[in-house]
Amino acid sequence: MENHFGKGLMAGLKAREADSVSKVARFCSDYKRGFVLGFTYRLSEQTGDRQRAAWEAGVLTRRYSLDKESVADFFKEAHADVAVKCFLAGYEKGY
Repeated sequence: MENHFGKGLMAGLKAREADSVSKVARFCSDYKRGFVLGFTYRLSEQTGDRQRAAWEAGVLTRRYSLDKESVADFFKEAHADVAVKCFLAGYEKGY
């Protein structure tokens, strides 16, 4: 993947933990969005807990100052109402 989103997605899939805000600050929002989705996909695969992964995506979206609708759209496309609710809860109430 040669675009910013794709590079972020691949970095997220390989990451063992979420990057700090200071580390991702130098990247564009497409890269950050890709990272969040890649990282939380990996988390979902490792734990088998899609709701926890959606929550974490919400937390990271807020932490990285991303537009919540642009990330939430990925959950909406999968018709995963519970995942969308978990994402929004993570965004609003996450640590």
